[in-house]
Amino acid sequence: MQLLLGLCLLLFLNFSSAKAADLEIQVKGQKIMLPYWPASGKQLQGGIVMVQGELANEGFLLLNNLAIQFAKLGWAVLLINSAGQQGSTSWIEQLPEALSALRQKENKRLVLLHYGDQLQLSVDYFSKLQSKQVNGLILLSAFDQPVKKELPELLHKLTFPVVDLTGQFDYQLVLEQAATRHHSMQNKSYMTTQIPGADHNYYFAQQLLVAYLHGWMKKLQFASPAKPPIILDSRLLKASR
Repeated sequence: MQLLLGLCLLLFLNFSSAKAADLEIQVKGQKIMLPYWPASGKQLQGGIVMVQGELANEGFLLLNNLAIQFAKLGWAVLLINSAGQQGSTSWIEQLPEALSALRQKENKRLVLLHYGDQLQLSVDYFSKLQSKQVNGLILLSAFDQPVKKELPELLHKLTFPVVDLTGQFDYQLVLEQAATRHHSMQNKSYMTTQIPGADHNYYFAQQLLVAYLHGWMKKLQFASPAKPPIILDSRLLKASR
């Protein structure tokens, strides 16, 4: 079993590392290079910023593989790895610029996928009025360690749809926190789902995971550009008096 798992990991690593490009963003005057997968599908769907929240780098191969699959389905993907901090900037400081970078590539639909630890940092960012908003938020086996009691209140402030996913055999900590969020959220824009047969790394359930998330994201509304203000000519106002 361990040999099979090792071979799977090796295949994931070789396949994913050959596909990622780099996209440069600037944060506080520093150049940051993020792994980037441009959309290659026939129909462009939008952009996804993936946050790998595990400080031990767990899940990095999972997100690489998901990015490859989403790119084939028409999604442009940027990956922020909290375990691979670049320079003096934290991953949460990179998030606004990553969203802007995908928006500038004419992705009219933006999604944030947060995997693993440090969930409250993402939710807290989007709960603020001045944040760069997205069209949807995916919580994938997401949790905080230690538990953040303020999280349900912050989730209530979000103005876009949220899907909260766990694996059937996920870590107990992850399952307990997801259940707490589910019981505290009475909102039609928030939904929970459990992927059958999946553990925290979704080794044998990635096809099902990709299919489900792709279907959910496709239903999100496109961002509508703000209409310019109506400016009345002062001469017309005088003439009408």
